[in-house]
Amino acid sequence: MKYTYTKAFSFIFFLLSFNAKSSAQCPMGYPPGSTAFDTTIAFPTGTTSIPVKFPQFDPVNGMVTCVRLCVTITGIIDTLAMQNYAASSQTATFVYTRNDQITGPGIGTPLSNSANLTYGPPGNILTAYDGIPGAGTDFYSMANDTILNEELCRTISDSATIVQFYGHDSVTYNYDINVSTNATITGGSSSTLVLTSALVNFHFEYCTCPIVTLPLSIRNFFVTKISDNTAELKWSAFDDLETNYRYEVELSKDGRNFFNIGQIAKNMSENSNVYKFIYTASPSYTGVHFFRIRQVYTNGYSRFSDIRTIDLKNSLYTGFHVYPNPSTGIIGIKFDNNESGKKLVEVYNTQGQKVMQKELVVTGLSYHQLGTLQQGTYWLRLTDVTSKLSRVNQLFIK
Repeated sequence: MKYTYTKAFSFIFFLLSFNAKSSAQCPMGYPPGSTAFDTTIAFPTGTTSIPVKFPQFDPVNGMVTCVRLCVTITGIIDTLAMQNYAASSQTATFVYTRNDQITGPGIGTPLSNSANLTYGPPGNILTAYDGIPGAGTDFYSMANDTILNEELCRTISDSATIVQFYGHDSVTYNYDINVSTNATITGGSSSTLVLTSALVNFHFEYCTCPIVTLPLSIRNFFVTKISDNTAELKWSAFDDLETNYRYEVELSKDGRNFFNIGQIAKNMSENSNVYKFIYTASPSYTGVHFFRIRQVYTNGYSRFSDIRTIDLKNSLYTGFHVYPNPSTGIIGIKFDNNESGKKLVEVYNTQGQKVMQKELVVTGLSYHQLGTLQQGTYWLRLTDVTSKLSRVNQLFIK
């Protein structure tokens, strides 16, 4: 007979803020520091997939020079007891199998670990029952034994990647784990008792520099409508030739959550430079548009312009809706007007990875179910196969 028990799920979260040495150099001779978040989770047996969130770094508090994620995987046998009640010797084995994987921002290749560990009495043999349970060579036990302890780390120092960690929301990593135990005694009568802990510690750390006064070169930022669905963004700048930075154009539908729609390199001129950016509205952003310019330094620090708004509508394509949105998993496309032809549907996650692709044949007003997605934020791009015209819509799975 086999009995398997696992400790209940527990969640411990605490925040550590401290100054520490860092390999990155801060501007103007300021000492580097760090801000770290530690989360420990105890997983049950079986297959589990959960999102693990960490706060984004508020650019008002300084700048980030690197991001470091370390995952410590621990497996503990709390109690293992194997008793042979048969009148002859029996083979006894205990197998601990575990697969861990984490994916998310800044991790191009998943962090993963696999373990298949076997334990048991000497020679895996339990002798014939001696009439005294819980003792002797017909009994085998272990307690409080750490059988797995692995650390997986990834450090992100590329400034273009670090930009996504700035903000007032959170970054989300997906953790997948599959844990199983199997304690067996061949033949005869026997009993086993297993109590294990599958622990994962997430250490998420920002390498930081304190707030410094880096110049914002942007002047006279304006947005002008040049057609129903097109706007011109224009700003001037007194660029600093001695400092490396670029300009990024950001768009928002609600004035809070911005995303990058293009970037322009700094002009190498001592005079006042004028920058222009033409934006054409997509069907998913008909209405009020919020724009701002982000000045991004090579060390990852960012300065922002004021926000400008303008009302645009799309006059090039008939519309569509992702329905339902937000969704609990099942998604589909509902076409607003009579539209026909082949459409290519592509769905991307926030890391730019394509997670779904389908081709639809649309014949008039219709609804097409696409499939299911895991919890998260996605971008859905619909392309007309004939005209090659595309439109993009944001999709939320809760």
